[in-house]
Amino acid sequence: MRDQKRKQVVVDTSATTNTIPYDQAVAEGKAIIENAERGQWRLGELAHSVEKQYGESKLAKFAEAIGVAPCTLARYRDVYRKWKDFCAPGRKSISDIPYSVLRELATLDDHVREQIIRDHPDITKREAREEVRKHKGNAKEKQQQEQENEWLRDNRRWFNDLVALGHQASRMAGVVDECTPEQLDNLLQAINPGSLMHVRGGGRMLIDLAARLEALLAEQEAAEPAEVSEPVEASAPIERAHPEATAQAAVA
Repeated sequence: MRDQKRKQVVVDTSATTNTIPYDQAVAEGKAIIENAERGQWRLGELAHSVEKQYGESKLAKFAEAIGVAPCTLARYRDVYRKWKDFCAPGRKSISDIPYSVLRELATLDDHVREQIIRDHPDITKREAREEVRKHKGNAKEKQQQEQENEWLRDNRRWFNDLVALGHQASRMAGVVDECTPEQLDNLLQAINPGSLMHVRGGGRMLIDLAARLEALLAEQEAAEPAEVSEPVEASAPIERAHPEATAQAAVA
């Protein structure tokens, strides 16, 4: 008695699933393809809702059964999934909006495309395409600006490190001037004469770099017009040289 009751509960629960029987979906899909009047929206809904007992290849089987290319049916389904939970403005149903409009706007972020429909419920396919172009252009500009800001932060960090290196070199060089004769004798015992060329080479590179940067800044200032109409494009961040590479350059 208990087993029969348990089986009955299972049957009742499965009966409440929100899927469409396969044979029913195939029949309706064929009718849509043949008449071409009920639209891609419903085909997408059928592809989304058809029962899943056919596994991973169910979409391809369903597409073959109703006579449409699997990639086309997949596109219908993806557009439907993008919009299925959206409430159209006024008395309209989302299925009343032309599929071509929904397809154009489907590539935008949810809040953007939904706001477009709310503001322009009678938007055409051409207008939808313009909206997509505008918003993607704005997104690209924002991404480029963020990248330029990141490059600028990296370049400033590089220059601050360079300035800090110059200060450190000045402090270390000043140690010798502050030594007493006895302290200087003790210091000389720790000096490796063969390594002094690295100190000399590193110092020379810092001096040459400072002179080069000053010259580049002077050239840039001379080339700029009185009023700059467009901002100067940020360059990619400067890669820091490995210490061993710097030492080898100094020796050369």
